Amino acid sequence: MNTFLKFFSGLLLLAVTAACGNSNTTYTGTANYDVVPISLAPTITHVGGSVQTAPLILSNTVLTLAGSAGISGLADGTPAAARFNHPTDITTDGTTLYVADHLNNVIRMIDIASGNVTTLKDLAGTTIGFNSPTGITTTVTAAGTQLYVVDSGSNTIRCIDVTTKIVTIIGSSSNLAGAFDSAVPSEVLFNQPTGITTDGKNLYVTDSGNNTIRRIVIAGLGVSTVAGSPGSSGTSDGIQGSARFNMPARITTDGKTLFLTDFQNRTIRKIDIKTGEVNTLAGTPGPLGIDNGSSDGIGTAARFNQPNGITTDGTNLYVTDSYLNTLRKIIIGTGEVTTIPTDGSLHTPLGITTDGKSLFIADTSILHPDNTYTYSNSIIEIK
Repeated sequence: MNTFLKFFSGLLLLAVTAACGNSNTTYTGTANYDVVPISLAPTITHVGGSVQTAPLILSNTVLTLAGSAGISGLADGTPAAARFNHPTDITTDGTTLYVADHLNNVIRMIDIASGNVTTLKDLAGTTIGFNSPTGITTTVTAAGTQLYVVDSGSNTIRCIDVTTKIVTIIGSSSNLAGAFDSAVPSEVLFNQPTGITTDGKNLYVTDSGNNTIRRIVIAGLGVSTVAGSPGSSGTSDGIQGSARFNMPARITTDGKTLFLTDFQNRTIRKIDIKTGEVNTLAGTPGPLGIDNGSSDGIGTAARFNQPNGITTDGTNLYVTDSYLNTLRKIIIGTGEVTTIPTDGSLHTPLGITTDGKSLFIADTSILHPDNTYTYSNSIIEIK
């Protein structure tokens, strides 16, 4: 496959996983940038939809936790019997994995200990339906687990209490795409939101079609803009509205800093939550349509091809480089990038999370020699 087709296929991948919603985008307001930080680093060990107790020690053993490569479907059950259809993102509360099963339009739950899979249902036993979910994160409190889902097909964020199954929606009730901040959840407009994370008090969303990062205060669900300018793409670092992104994909946090994959820039960006300052942690933007390659190194010396999923153990970042079917590790303190050996077991990996012991990856599709794809539809564990 030539370099242009490589790039195009990856771009199509993100476009599919981001979904479209209503394409009649209307910019109906200026971004509302926060002047004062809303939260500081939490003292809890579960943050960003992952468990961050200590740096992971991996033997790089790769296992299929659930699903069957090349077989799509919607089936609950044991790891071998379970079926997924284009899983795109994954999160955990420490004992259960929650998967955004994109083409099945549902959320799946996997017991980490057994690998058994079930589908999220309401109290009446009816499956809770979504519209092309692409991102998912969790908070864990004394009241239980809360799920937050990017429902990209409707340009909304959905909040689900795992115990009561009550669902709250943030965004337009008519699926309208746009860029509008508001303290009133139903007035907010997103444009192809993709990824989501949380510091326990706020949600942070990569609003891919707007090239911005949005903040949702969990108490009240008001929405503002952290960084970027709606409708303007670029690569610039800077404070809040002066920074530029190019189709930001997925996002994680250690409670002090946001880390995100800037998909079309092929870089890893970081944002100081207190100040809104954006910097490039690793990678260098590559020309559109040109294979940017993949090389390890420190900071801007490293290269990514199509960085997509991202998680952290608090010390390191773990990034799925989707088209190259690789897993990259970044030391946060130095920006040093290395490639984790996976023995060719990954096939367009997307979302990633950790329970503090292993990494879990939503593995999506397999590219065949004739340039056709078969969905991998598996959840991979790396110990």
